[in-house]
Amino acid sequence: MPRTGKRAPQETRKQQVRRVREERQERILFLALGGIALLVLLVLGFGYYQENFAKLDNPIATVNGVPISVRDYQANIRYQSGSLVGQLNSLQSNLSQLGNDPSTDFLKNYFAQQQSTLVSQILALPRNELETLIDNQLVRQEAARRGFTVSADEIDQEIEREFGYERATPTPTAGPSPTPTETGTPTLTPTITPTYTPSPTPTGVPSDSRGITPPTPTVTPTEGPTETPGPTSTPLTYQGFQDQKKKFLDDLNTSTHVSEAEFRKIIETLLLRQKVQKAFADETPKTAEQVHARHILVQTFTETLQIEDRLSKGEDFAKLAQEFSTDTGSKETGGDLGWFPRGIMDKTFEDAAFSLAVNQISQPVTTTFGVHIIQMLGHEQDRPLDPSALQQKQTAAFNDWLQQTRLTAKIDRFYKDEYVPPEVKQAIAQVQAAVGQ
Repeated sequence: MPRTGKRAPQETRKQQVRRVREERQERILFLALGGIALLVLLVLGFGYYQENFAKLDNPIATVNGVPISVRDYQANIRYQSGSLVGQLNSLQSNLSQLGNDPSTDFLKNYFAQQQSTLVSQILALPRNELETLIDNQLVRQEAARRGFTVSADEIDQEIEREFGYERATPTPTAGPSPTPTETGTPTLTPTITPTYTPSPTPTGVPSDSRGITPPTPTVTPTEGPTETPGPTSTPLTYQGFQDQKKKFLDDLNTSTHVSEAEFRKIIETLLLRQKVQKAFADETPKTAEQVHARHILVQTFTETLQIEDRLSKGEDFAKLAQEFSTDTGSKETGGDLGWFPRGIMDKTFEDAAFSLAVNQISQPVTTTFGVHIIQMLGHEQDRPLDPSALQQKQTAAFNDWLQQTRLTAKIDRFYKDEYVPPEVKQAIAQVQAAVGQ
């Protein structure tokens, strides 16, 4: 008889129900775990998106309803931080090269002052950059009101100027053409920050309410033997310019994470500001009421009594200025300040000068610089402004407009420390550590 194998036990009805129930529970558990994992991924992804993308589109401020995005703020503050830190490093390098030579003390003091200014600008950068962007938006709105725009070609031309590249002129010029080269004359890394250097004001005379300060002293060159001219630089070719620009933009993106599009927007803002400034400059009157005055500046009221006594005895004002005045900028010319309109000098000094009759000498006038004795030499109601005074008036016209517009504009700020990029915070911390703040 053949042997038969054992038959597999059959599931009972109860066992089948239990197995189905357990399989269903396992599926539900797997689905639940999968859902939880998916939810965690979604939450993490949403957080990453919010932190790295959506947050950048949040407004850090609005100006008359127009938003300034965190993205724009971060691009600008990265660019400015890189520029300021680069300038600071350059100054520190210059200072270290001067050594202990006493003849370089003037340069050391100048570099040290510049260094202190840069440190202050870096430490205040997060808030100051926001205010700069607000000003830029006001300028943009004024430019739009006046119909000013900046084309892509204008941006290109500005970048070319920064690198020292000159486009070929359509009209040929006489003479041999320069031999092209791929390497242009070395230039500094372009700093596109809109800046304005005030024109010189009379040294020793108080600066006006807009902060116009006397110029840095310069050494007057003396005549000497004529030097043999050195070789002239070879013009930068277009390909050489393109190579330099690419390297600059690559370095800019690597060091500050500022893209070419963001860099071009910074240039566009600069050019719009220049156009608006020029519009205000063109609208500034070219003539004004002016006085021609000279003064003697001393530190105490007692000194003025001695000077007044000698003036009353007929002594020459110019000679007394050369003897007593502490204003190094005007004492050698007898205290002569030349012609100046209102809005250039300290207001107290200015009011006293404009109130005098021709050839009249004032009573002692006290300002933050000391005590002045002023003599009026001339007074004209509609005298053409000299280039320096005109430039200061033109700058003041733009600054006054900007200040007034800020007061009337609707500006809302939403600044948070978290909006400052980590690398900028690190740069600020390093500067703070270096100066011990």
